[in-house]
Amino acid sequence: MNKSIYISIFGLSLSTINDLKNIIYSHFFNQYQIQWTHITDTRLQLLLINDDFADIDHVEKISKSNIQILKLKKNHDCSGELIDETLYLPVKSPETLYDWIEQALDKVNMAVIAQTASTLGFENEHRVPKKISHQALANAFHKVHEEYAGIRHFVLENNQNIMACFDLKNKEFYQNPEFNFIAEGHFDIVPANLNTVVQFKKYFQRKELSHGIWQFIWDHAPDHVPNYGNAYKLQHWPQPSLLKQRTELLKISAYLSKGCTVAYIHEKTNISVHTIHRYLYACDIAQMMEEISVTESLDAVAVSVEIQEVSKVRSFFSSLRAKLGL
Repeated sequence: MNKSIYISIFGLSLSTINDLKNIIYSHFFNQYQIQWTHITDTRLQLLLINDDFADIDHVEKISKSNIQILKLKKNHDCSGELIDETLYLPVKSPETLYDWIEQALDKVNMAVIAQTASTLGFENEHRVPKKISHQALANAFHKVHEEYAGIRHFVLENNQNIMACFDLKNKEFYQNPEFNFIAEGHFDIVPANLNTVVQFKKYFQRKELSHGIWQFIWDHAPDHVPNYGNAYKLQHWPQPSLLKQRTELLKISAYLSKGCTVAYIHEKTNISVHTIHRYLYACDIAQMMEEISVTESLDAVAVSVEIQEVSKVRSFFSSLRAKLGL
């Protein structure tokens, strides 16, 4: 579903307003759900207003907010030109208007991101970050491959605030580093609109898709996740972004790169079983591992070596008894 944008056109004749609406809708309807609204709507984002009304008190007030304002003025000599945030009518070629709207939406989106980051920074000092249930995480990523098969771009949303964006075709993951806090409410993954994709690729660091998903799951999965009772082998090593627990995670990666069970890793390293299960859960969601037969794992190799050692000892004592005539 495309993101909604709220636009008001004020102070012009009905025919001019309809012409502008048609121009805007024909260009942006594939990217946004365009909501035509009134000048006092608290959701308003873009205001196109007759220059004669630009000085009224309400416009002066909202000009200090995040609402982007474009003044419109009739002047056939300057028709279609944009000068000092004033677009001169009639609009003969709409490219100038399109460019203004795209730049205005960039400003709106970045202001929202900055405001969200600031708010979250304050809340982080007063609230404990909320983990997402493992069922919600699994269901959200399951939809990407089942319900949304064939769609390329997705966003991760928390209460309709966009935390991250990823591109399946190019295997890219982008996350706003300031928005790493899950608030109470709804988490979901939904198809992204093109403008959001462009914004995230422009302003945030690219990660390889599976590594980005692994890190997101590791950061937000609860302590208790499904148990992994079989043997597993890594297809790709995760790249943990934080130093905390990095040594433990690299040890787990080293063992799983050969293929083994949770019990084997715990026995060899004494790393918490819960930590190993969380690691495997993140790998599972990020599609970075495969299940293998226990007979192909390090567990089987260890048993085989142990049997060989026992056999050698028995053989030695049998030979010794024979020499001694016992």
